Amino acid sequence: MPAKGLDVHIPSPGGCRWCGVEERQHMQRWKPPVGWHTWEPPTLEQRKERMQARRARQRPDGQALSAAIIPLAPYFAGR
Repeated sequence: MPAKGLDVHIPSPGGCRWCGVEERQHMQRWKPPVGWHTWEPPTLEQRKERMQARRARQRPDGQALSAAIIPLAPYFAGR
């Protein structure tokens, strides 16, 4: 993923290998240099890069948050 910033769309990890669109919404799409194509599963490397990019977006400094360090008390307050 070459660009950074909140305005950049990061495809879901399971999106098409070529264009990033989810399988259920895909049908046929045009994307250079591939051209017309049907949905194809992403490579394992693409899945990994997409997940890392989404995690990095969670914090302003670009560092990924670990689920183990997210405080849960505020979410359960008042229940």
